[in-house]
Amino acid sequence: MKKSNIILLAIVIVSILISLYYIFFINTSSNLSNKELRDFAVEDTASVNKIFMVDKSNAKVLLERKHGYWQINKKYRVRKDAIALLLKTINRVAIKSPVSKSAHNTVVKNLAVHSTKVEIYANNKLIRTYYVGGPTSDQYGTYMLIEGSSVPFIMHIPGFSGYLSTRYFVEEGLWRSMQIFNYQYKDIVSILVEIPLAPSKSFKIINNGDNNFALESVYQQKMINDFDTIAVKKYIANYKNISYQALLNNFDQNKKDSIISTQPYYIFTVEDKNGIKQTIKTYKMPSFDDMLLDGEGNKLDFDPDQMYGYINDEDFVSVQYYVFDNLIKEIDNFLKK
Repeated sequence: MKKSNIILLAIVIVSILISLYYIFFINTSSNLSNKELRDFAVEDTASVNKIFMVDKSNAKVLLERKHGYWQINKKYRVRKDAIALLLKTINRVAIKSPVSKSAHNTVVKNLAVHSTKVEIYANNKLIRTYYVGGPTSDQYGTYMLIEGSSVPFIMHIPGFSGYLSTRYFVEEGLWRSMQIFNYQYKDIVSILVEIPLAPSKSFKIINNGDNNFALESVYQQKMINDFDTIAVKKYIANYKNISYQALLNNFDQNKKDSIISTQPYYIFTVEDKNGIKQTIKTYKMPSFDDMLLDGEGNKLDFDPDQMYGYINDEDFVSVQYYVFDNLIKEIDNFLKK
């Protein structure tokens, strides 16, 4: 072979080796360091206004920031502690380590079958999409994969010992806030309290603004001219942090229908400045404890600690008297002595 041909062949071989090195080492390394493939965390969670999550069984939740609070599936308020924890996780999640080559294919397959897809929006613009899988064998990491990437990572929160999968849950009932009424004083337009068993005691309080209030006798359908405005103001302030005890939507349907077909004990309706009304009908709960006796030793017919509630003719709940005691009033409580 001519010397010139040998030199030419050597040049071709060296060129091929350089190309292979670039493809398999330099380019691969560049892809792995690509920020889009490993940038899970969202620095500015204050701008996050929507989070959508769906798992492989097609269970899904849509969390949206509305009027200063978070709402789930366009229906219910979200638990403040749950959304605060999720936003904290979205902000602080970090790479603990890459997935080993030997485990790569298994992890990717598991993510394809068992994971939750998370879409994060800031100012209504999609800024992150990733998949959250299960925990590592030591329970100190969580497998995650950014959409469009073939490289999963083991994720964690620095300083936290545990896995993160449970923070990305899609059960609607677990996201829902247990609060029934939680109003700022200035946000209440009116409060209607109906007492079906004593209709003459029913009343409506109207907030006219500028520290001006009106009291109406619902039964007589007339305004009360002389009433205790201080008592009215104190009463309005009670409509904050009023929550139910337990959600009973799985309650036996026949028993539920039987209860809500009876005369309610009290009906509370609050209208806010956005024109949104929130109503709960309450029903006395029969006593099932033979040890609950009155002062004369007779068995109590009704539970002295809790009652049933029916929120917006949709959610059946139990509520506690000590939470509602300050709301259970009659029009006489506001009349001047």
